[in-house]
Amino acid sequence: MTSHPDDAPPLPIDRHRLILASAVLQTGQQAQLNRAVRAGEVQRVRRGVYTPVGADPPLRGAGRHVLTAFAAAAQRDDPVFAGYTAALLHGMPAVGAIPAQVTFLAGGASGRIRNGVIELGRRADTVVETIGGLRLTSLAEAVLEVGRRSPLVTALAMVDAAIGRRAEDDRRRSCTLDELVALLDRRRPFRGSRRVAAALARADPFAESPLESVSRLRFEEYGFPPPRSQFEVRLTDGRTARLDFAWPALGVWGEADGLGKYGGGGPLAAATVIEEKRREDAIRAITGWRCVRWGWRDAWRGVPLARLLLDAGLPTSGRSRRR
Repeated sequence: MTSHPDDAPPLPIDRHRLILASAVLQTGQQAQLNRAVRAGEVQRVRRGVYTPVGADPPLRGAGRHVLTAFAAAAQRDDPVFAGYTAALLHGMPAVGAIPAQVTFLAGGASGRIRNGVIELGRRADTVVETIGGLRLTSLAEAVLEVGRRSPLVTALAMVDAAIGRRAEDDRRRSCTLDELVALLDRRRPFRGSRRVAAALARADPFAESPLESVSRLRFEEYGFPPPRSQFEVRLTDGRTARLDFAWPALGVWGEADGLGKYGGGGPLAAATVIEEKRREDAIRAITGWRCVRWGWRDAWRGVPLARLLLDAGLPTSGRSRRR
């Protein structure tokens, strides 16, 4: 920072790169903080909490939500993250609009909403875990709350990620669909339980990306027949190709992400595109099926994806059931 003399001590910054006005008051650096704010060297996260402005662009979306949650936690005694906030901290994907309010677990059975913070009432069976020094509700608990308050597309992406298979180097928590269903049944009745049930009814542990979750929802909304996920095809060279989606009886398979996921250019991207084309040709040589590729924009908007599937020959009921 340049808005204070070189011999001035740095402002106190915690492990989340936050500057608390209360800590600044204790060190007698209020004037230094005020100068830094006026100079644009620090920015306000919420009342009484600031963060340095670095060379990187300001955090947006999920990153901003988490930073705001850390700021709110710094002003609380024994904070326990919950709901959507806890789901993000568990590593779940953020699909759709990011809530402006952050979520914590209340100390008692009563909840409330105040100053941009949702406090969820604590239940007798609420499970609290400690991960990386943070206290938060269990993954199953967090995902259930997301399903209660969020749009179906948001909830389904998180449910799929929670129950999906993990790579060996993936240290995120996981849970099973049975655990989620059992927790839902144990908690019923509650407001939003039907929304949770709708997400669990559509869950697929074979989904490998949020885009696949969104795509499945679009298939249903536009009346296409349900596909088989991660369908395996044995190639002539002995390798097994796993297809994101397949409609074997209709002679169509789909690849979510398409070649757009190799954007950025360069020799490596070009080589990957070529390899994908060879893979597609090898699958077609065995199956004779038509391939459909799509990206995030196609699936999110819905209509472009529907047109691609129709062009490939997939039948539809013709009734859009947007949720």
